[in-house]
Amino acid sequence: VKKDKNKKKRARPARPQVDPSQVPERPPPQTGTVFNIWYNKWSGGDREDKYISQTKAEGRCNIAKDAGYTKADNIPGSYFCLFFARGLCPNGKNCNYLHRLPTITDIFNPNVDCFGRDKRSDYRDDMGGVGSFMRQNRTIYVGRITVSDDIEEVVARHFAEWGDIERIRVLNSRGVGFITYVNEANAQFAKEAMAHQSLDHNEILNVRWATVDPNPLAKAREQRKLEEQAAEAVRRMLPPDFLEQLNAGALQPAKKRK
Repeated sequence: VKKDKNKKKRARPARPQVDPSQVPERPPPQTGTVFNIWYNKWSGGDREDKYISQTKAEGRCNIAKDAGYTKADNIPGSYFCLFFARGLCPNGKNCNYLHRLPTITDIFNPNVDCFGRDKRSDYRDDMGGVGSFMRQNRTIYVGRITVSDDIEEVVARHFAEWGDIERIRVLNSRGVGFITYVNEANAQFAKEAMAHQSLDHNEILNVRWATVDPNPLAKAREQRKLEEQAAEAVRRMLPPDFLEQLNAGALQPAKKRK
């Protein structure tokens, strides 16, 4: 059912999320020490500015209304639109990036994220930014959640918008949560989509990458999950006829040697 819904969304053109005439031509907020005019971004910073971290996001993506096909759907290996994830893309169907949620079959070079941004060898000091190419990270940390009796339900409802979730852990007394997605690309998308957003209250969320779980059982579980995902991604890319032959061969009993 979910697959059919995704097809239906891509059968319509993506809509502009903001009025193109209202998009100001300005450099992004300063998050580093050097501004690169060619890439229109800051570099050299390891922590997010305190003022920016307290500022509410300017837009919010609505998958049900915003998702649709763009120019990128006709180009294999296209990346996802960062501005679409943030609810701020003015290009709609004319965008050169994908306007939909990632799936397990969207495979990228481990040195970049689903938006095509270069990863670093290590995480930033504040666990923000694009992330590290040294390990796959499917878990994001969410802070500044308003504590309520239904905090777990609220967190699950809002973060399930961005992909299938494997598990959620919420620390009620501290107002923080850890959300692990089935697919790493969905965690990358959710991190950008929910940065500086609110849930059911007027809080401004602090969304970061989660640090590695030191528990040996957790590490083993994560490794098994990554191997299963890789195998499933390969299976989905194989032709149906070949899969049928492969499955039929696997069901046949092994022949005895003479």
